[in-house]
Amino acid sequence: MHKILTIVFAFSFSLLLRCVCGSNRLTVTRRDVFDDYVEQGNNIFVFWHSRLFYLVYYYLMRSPRRRACMLVSMSRDGDYGAALVRRLKQDAVRGSSSRGGQAAVRKLVSRIAAGSNVAITPDGPRGPALVVGEGVVKLAQMTGARIIPVSYDASRKSLLKSWDRFIVVKPFGRVHVAFGDPIVVPRRISPEERGNYVSQVERTLLDLDRVCAEELAAAVGHWEGRQLPVGSVPREAARSEEVRAG
Repeated sequence: MHKILTIVFAFSFSLLLRCVCGSNRLTVTRRDVFDDYVEQGNNIFVFWHSRLFYLVYYYLMRSPRRRACMLVSMSRDGDYGAALVRRLKQDAVRGSSSRGGQAAVRKLVSRIAAGSNVAITPDGPRGPALVVGEGVVKLAQMTGARIIPVSYDASRKSLLKSWDRFIVVKPFGRVHVAFGDPIVVPRRISPEERGNYVSQVERTLLDLDRVCAEELAAAVGHWEGRQLPVGSVPREAARSEEVRAG
C-alpha cells in the first residue's frame, strides 16, 4: 500500500508542480550562471530544503535534457521524494547523514565523475534549518565539482508548519530565482579552511534569500503602484532577467 501511495503522490504532485509553478511570472538574477554551467555537468546545486518546491521545476524547465541527481533520505517520507524524482525523470540517490550516508556519498561521487549534476539541500533532511553542514563542501573537495548556490522566493506562497517552514508556491504570482557565483573547493585544504568554505556557502545562500525578497518587493511594488503593462521590467530589477514560465 505504501508503494502505491508514493506512486499516486508522485503523479499528482508532478502535475501540481507544473501547473502552479508555470502560472507564475519569473525573474532571475544571474541566470547566466545556470546557463553557462548546467550543460557542462559536474555541478553541485545547493539550496535550502525549504526552497525545493520551485527550484525542481526551474531545473526541469531550463534544462529538460540534462538529468540531475537528487540526494533523498532513506526514511518513509523520503520514499515519496524518491518517487517524485523518478516521476520527473531525474535520478535519486538515497541516504543522509544519519542513515546510508557513506554509500550515498560514493554514489554521488560516481555520478559526478560521470558528468552528472547533483542537487543537495545542505540543511536537510531534518535540519537545523538554514545551516550548512560540511557534507556538501567535502563532496566538492573530493570531486572538484563546482558548488552553485541558488535560492528563490514567491509573492504568493504558503509556509508549511514543518521544521524548515517549507515554501509552497501559489498560482498566479511572481517568483524570483537568484544564483550565486560558483564556488570551487581545492582538494587539499585543512579542516579550518573547509570550515571557511562551509561558512561561505551559508552566507551566500542567506544573501541570495535577501536578494530574492528585495527583488520581489521592488517588482510587486512597481507593478501595483504604477500599474505597469504586463511584460515591462522595473528599472530597479534591470539586472534581473524576466522569463515567462511554462
